[in-house]
Amino acid sequence: MKASDIFGVAVRTIGLFILLYGLYDIWGGFDTIVENLLPGNSDSESASSLSYFAFGVPEFIIGTLLFFLADWVVKLAYRDHSP
Repeated sequence: MKASDIFGVAVRTIGLFILLYGLYDIWGGFDTIVENLLPGNSDSESASSLSYFAFGVPEFIIGTLLFFLADWVVKLAYRDHSP
């Protein structure tokens, strides 16, 4: 295995982790929305659902791009230097 192959696997792995964390944040946003809709739940210290989406959506997009465009990232990192 060449160094570029190992780097590609690392980029895909990091992308997958970021993608999953973004999904976790988005799920937390939906969970907060549902909790705020329930009657008798007036906890003002709960996190805003907007903050979950503000971080979750970009994390999901970046993770998806890293996961599916890892070959492009590897080509940028390991350019062919032949004349």
